[in-house]
Amino acid sequence: MKQVTIGIDASRAVKKHLSGIEHYSRILIERLIFLKDKHRFQPILYTPRLTNFFKPLLSKAVVKKISPPRLWSQLGLAWETLRRPPSVLFIPAHTIPFLCRGKVVVTVHDLGFKHYPKLYPFWNRWYHNITTSFSVRRARRIITVSEFTKQDILRSYPNIKASKITVVRLACDRQRFHPFTSKDMTCFRDKWGPYILFLGRLEHKKNIEGIVRSYILLKETYHTRHKLVLAGQPKYGFEKVRALIESLPTEVKNDIITPGYIAGNNVPRLLREADLFLFPTFFEGFGLPILEAFASGVPVVTSNTTALPEVAGAAALLVNPKKPREIADACQKVINNDKFRKELIQKGAKRVSEFSWPKTAEETLKVLLEVADGR
Repeated sequence: MKQVTIGIDASRAVKKHLSGIEHYSRILIERLIFLKDKHRFQPILYTPRLTNFFKPLLSKAVVKKISPPRLWSQLGLAWETLRRPPSVLFIPAHTIPFLCRGKVVVTVHDLGFKHYPKLYPFWNRWYHNITTSFSVRRARRIITVSEFTKQDILRSYPNIKASKITVVRLACDRQRFHPFTSKDMTCFRDKWGPYILFLGRLEHKKNIEGIVRSYILLKETYHTRHKLVLAGQPKYGFEKVRALIESLPTEVKNDIITPGYIAGNNVPRLLREADLFLFPTFFEGFGLPILEAFASGVPVVTSNTTALPEVAGAAALLVNPKKPREIADACQKVINNDKFRKELIQKGAKRVSEFSWPKTAEETLKVLLEVADGR
């Protein structure tokens, strides 16, 4: 019997700065490879560069460094699969090489570029449109991370059959993210005092301007003593927000903290020391930071749109992301009502237990093996 080989695009897992999709790729690859002992297959990891990420995986997977680093997917990965196609190629993030051979499974996380085209630079938007349209048609099967994204694909690409799409929900790393304990040292709270946290890319799609305007109202109306921490890498459109912050009175401006990209173990610390996680973004295909906040014992205010209600369930306070006043009122309700805050934390702990990385990996592998088997 011929051995099943599963080729995996690991390029996102070795990015220097890890956002949601990069964390998904990294954790899922680890989980899939360690299912090798339970299921019979040979994993092959394709990467543009070798990093420490691969060291614990070398005994269980073949790791192939592919050049060139530029246009890596469309040139390097395509050429490798043309010469030596695996039984099935898994692309964890949207882009299938135009010239690859064989059976392919792709994960489509969201179609935000279609709903908010003005929030993307022109070339970025053009590339997303071309590659996603090709990927959903070329793939034997499509994995999405939420029912919302599945329905969005069916609306946006009417020729795609629903049977081609499988929803496999994400999970959070419960070893990294946990509630504050007596063994944990306060770090950020000692530096800033009590704070409300946003964590993610600082860009238009994340509604950073709306978050700042809601914080201004929180200061003006409720005189909150909480700081606002906007943690993440500045991206497209943040210059407008920076100008807004600079225009504010000193006493408000000084309470808005932008520490930049937070790496490694500082991310869980930053999250579990917050009094509130504020995530009223315009568009999410899933919303993994919500689960990370739940696991950290932090109450959540998030949007009532896209996939966010599907992920949060009844464990978060949902708001209209286009209404700063509604966001400010929700923040006030959470940080100043201890009973309500504790109820949200309890609901969050219950909700996050419903999501599991082992389950995510098993369901993903099931799709890959079905495709490899011709189903």
